[in-house]
Amino acid sequence: MALAVAPPAETLWSLQPFAMQTVPAVKQHDWPRSRVDHFILARLEKENLAPNDDAEPLALLRRVYFDLIGLPPSLEEIEGFEMSKFAGVVDQLLASPEFGARWGRHWLDVARYAETSGNTRNMAYVLAWRYRNYVVRALNRDTPFDEFIREQIAGDLLPAASDPARRDDQLLATGFLNVGVKSLGEQDKDLYDMNVADDQIDATCHAFLALSANCARCHDHKFDPIPTADYHALAGIFRSTQNLSGVQTNNVLKEAEAMPLGKDGMQRLTALKQHEKDIADMQKDYVEVAKKRSTVREELIKAGIDPAKKPAAMPKEMAEKMATLGVLEQDVAAWQKKLAEKQKSAPMPPPLGMSVRDGETPIDCPVFDKGEIKKPLAPVKRGALSAIPVKLAPIGPKESGRRQLADWIASPQNPLTARVIVNRVWLHVFGRGLVDSPDDFGKMGMKPSHPELLDDLAARFVKEGWSIKALVRELVLSRTYQMSSSTRSDAALAQDPSNLLLWRANRKRLEAEPLRDAILYLGGTLDLTPREGSPIADKAQAITPQGREVGRKHFLNDLKDDTTHRSIYLPIVRGAQLPMMQCFNAADPGLVIGARSASITPVQSLLLMNSDLAMEQALGFAKRVTGRSLEEKITCAWKMACCREPTAQEIQMLRGFILVSGDNAEGWTQLCHAVMQSGEFQTVY
Repeated sequence: MALAVAPPAETLWSLQPFAMQTVPAVKQHDWPRSRVDHFILARLEKENLAPNDDAEPLALLRRVYFDLIGLPPSLEEIEGFEMSKFAGVVDQLLASPEFGARWGRHWLDVARYAETSGNTRNMAYVLAWRYRNYVVRALNRDTPFDEFIREQIAGDLLPAASDPARRDDQLLATGFLNVGVKSLGEQDKDLYDMNVADDQIDATCHAFLALSANCARCHDHKFDPIPTADYHALAGIFRSTQNLSGVQTNNVLKEAEAMPLGKDGMQRLTALKQHEKDIADMQKDYVEVAKKRSTVREELIKAGIDPAKKPAAMPKEMAEKMATLGVLEQDVAAWQKKLAEKQKSAPMPPPLGMSVRDGETPIDCPVFDKGEIKKPLAPVKRGALSAIPVKLAPIGPKESGRRQLADWIASPQNPLTARVIVNRVWLHVFGRGLVDSPDDFGKMGMKPSHPELLDDLAARFVKEGWSIKALVRELVLSRTYQMSSSTRSDAALAQDPSNLLLWRANRKRLEAEPLRDAILYLGGTLDLTPREGSPIADKAQAITPQGREVGRKHFLNDLKDDTTHRSIYLPIVRGAQLPMMQCFNAADPGLVIGARSASITPVQSLLLMNSDLAMEQALGFAKRVTGRSLEEKITCAWKMACCREPTAQEIQMLRGFILVSGDNAEGWTQLCHAVMQSGEFQTVY
């Protein structure tokens, strides 16, 4: 059977240049509010479909809160909301620090973020949390996406920011290259290096370009125009890069170093290393003095003389040795005191982070025959994917090439980068990408449902400064976003049941993190302060000093989600996700995940029904419910959870629930617990 031949680059829609498009004409002139609306409506009219009615104001309020910050609006915000204030609400949410926590989680899915290495030796990444927090900060300050790319691929090679904290973020950003799966038990160093490079190639190409270049590790790509030479050109860049992970293992010593942070981080680290060397040198001298003392003691004991008791008379030779022993013991005591004082004077170590730096000797990676590390062929010059029509700047003999690669990816002329990120943003705003395969813009991926709209958005995204927040703002202020999710239009439902053409808003199940955060929010216990550190690091430090291995025999089965911080700060261990994260389809941290899977299973209901967390928060929720009458309290609880007034039927149902359970603390706790398990609470309409 003949193998499929990779198509030429010009046949891939995603590799063609993009440009701003002419806004299409529409018949229903009074419907569009933005360029986006014109493209959507024009396609609907072409298919003889009509857009849905506008969403109810409170449904839209709840939708935009969860989409932008991953939390429900407060009761005060619900009761004070007016549709005329919607744009102001959007601006308020975009300026909120909770925006970074919500949208940072989206990027961490793509960055395959975790706090352990996975595989056979699941080692703790005790510094990974600093990359997580960098991502939150970067999105909150609306770092231009092209700069965001450059920081994550080559932040250590960028001109140092004048602000020390900002320079630290440039270094921490390259944690993107470091937080992937690593086989830290691998004994073959060359194979280890190649596997790490493979992970970095996969993450970089999938995250920024939506292409699977690592398929070309063993042979030319079967479907996309990526020859194996291109793969090894990229491998040379990453194999010329040293990973500073702070991971201590016996066989992969090169991962033990970490990047010093702070204005004087390098000086402090240098001083600390010098101090450690000084102590080591002092200990050598001390050992020599102690050895001499031991030798003299042994000679005295052999002569029948107790060194601790000086006899009244002894041979002259022994008397001299006894005197020498006295001097040696004084020297030992002096050395011990000197060592103790030196150890107390240790300089304060700098904070450390996961990062990378160029290796001392950059290499061009050979092509390995069928991917076999023991069968190297001719080397390939360090470079990028030849099918993408962007010129890579020359790579000097002493450079890894990461800076050039970052510029190549972030180039305004790169046909993939802007399309890919615009599609990712669209997906998280509308629940489905314009390209329904956000991590695959290759031959086997989906074609865009609205190609002109995608190109128009990509071109304007680049032209207007690569701003994620500006793009999100434009999308949520569109009339397309503000449509109802109702499926009452039988004709539209029959013609476009999957809503590919966006004749209505998509209903979205809350992902694991916003669902858990909303439960904590209703319970009144949610801690919105950013979390420094990680329980993985805390536990790993106490396991074994020589290797921080995170195996089930240590503590994986004991991991808890008992923190009240936002769920983005929960521990993430490869091979052992927390029950709620696993049950509600959190991203697999071993893969680049652009779109999470969605499922509705009995296990989800059982987990919430029996969860200690849910019961504890239901008790807190019940205490926050106010009202003078039973109906007022029911209305308050329903508004807080579902952001709308309950219907007469719902009031009657919940009133009956309370009459059976009891109009007391226990009864209201049970009612609040039931409301948190409802489909409406777990869905954004």
